[in-house]
Amino acid sequence: MSQSLSRGQSVALGLVVVVALVLGGYGVARIADKQGFWTDTTEVTAGFPEAHDISPGTPVRIRGVDAGQVIAVEYPDHDGPDAEVTVRMKIQAKFASRIYADASAQIHDTGLLGSKVISIQPGDPKRGALVDGRLRGVKPFDMKEAVAEVRDLAKGAKETAAEVKTLAKETRATVATAKGFIEEVRESDGTLAKLIHDDDLYEDARDTLADLRKLVGRADKAVGTIEGEMGNLRGLVADGRDTLKSVKQGSDALGKLPIVRNYVEDATAILVRPTMKRERWVYESKNMFEPNSAELSYNGQVTLNNLANALKSNKAKDSELVVVAFFDPNDKSQTAESARELTKKQAEVVANHLKNCGVHKLGIVSRRPITPLGMGVNPTPVVETEKFPPSHVEVLLFVPR
Repeated sequence: MSQSLSRGQSVALGLVVVVALVLGGYGVARIADKQGFWTDTTEVTAGFPEAHDISPGTPVRIRGVDAGQVIAVEYPDHDGPDAEVTVRMKIQAKFASRIYADASAQIHDTGLLGSKVISIQPGDPKRGALVDGRLRGVKPFDMKEAVAEVRDLAKGAKETAAEVKTLAKETRATVATAKGFIEEVRESDGTLAKLIHDDDLYEDARDTLADLRKLVGRADKAVGTIEGEMGNLRGLVADGRDTLKSVKQGSDALGKLPIVRNYVEDATAILVRPTMKRERWVYESKNMFEPNSAELSYNGQVTLNNLANALKSNKAKDSELVVVAFFDPNDKSQTAESARELTKKQAEVVANHLKNCGVHKLGIVSRRPITPLGMGVNPTPVVETEKFPPSHVEVLLFVPR
């Protein structure tokens, strides 16, 4: 026998359904907006010799700003040295007028995990607008090719240096011959001196000087070649530095990814917040944990419960909590590595306890992040005016100014 719902139950059920539909619609709208479904788009293409790890959905950025995504990757219609894989991209229409005739596209790594992104350099406005929608694909930097080029340059420089040594040896020998000839003339009893007025001897001397000039010219050319090779080497070193800089930026970006941010930590970015106000609570580690462990003592649990009540009264929008633990660098009971692991676990235990107390809840659905950070024996990047216990835990509340 079925039982009908009362009026109050029907209203409650209706409200639940409405809220579910609103939340579902909001989520779909956010996803659609992220994918650019609501914005006008235009299509451009670029050709690459190879398109490793590029697939539909790969982000497209202009000057580092998200502007669209890849919609298709097409295999070339023929094979050969000039064959190119065509990558079709959909970009927001507002960027179309900012892409010029000499614009280029390059495939970049976005981090150490190997994910890819297509970076578009818009080009020079003086070259005019992009007419056919085809971008010039730029081959990405290849470390193996760079190393091979360095080896070739080094080999060429070595061969040039050997040539210079040979020329220098020939020049010294010729100069020594000329010097000996002059000394012989000076020390002769007159016979050789008389030969100076001989026309044949004059022609021979002139030919010798011409040979000397040729040798000097070859030596100058060899020196110029070496200087050119050194310039190429300097350029290659500069490219290598730029590549290392890109790798560092990639690793910095990787550290911010949700999947790995607990393993790659930027203490400065976490603790230094110039645009936010900071409140701080500091506790000595021995009063919070069992000796040489990350297990909260009874006193530590009580202390954190009291702190949680204070934190829950501050529900500022976009506020963040950071728990950071430090270990005494003069305490030899732990190595640097074990101290870092210990403080990391201590910070995580405090953060989890505060989260279990509900301090991360700002509203019905909104939450503020709680970030644990273990510094080990490393000092804080913040200039401190107060003196704290060497081993301690700090709970930091950051609120936008």
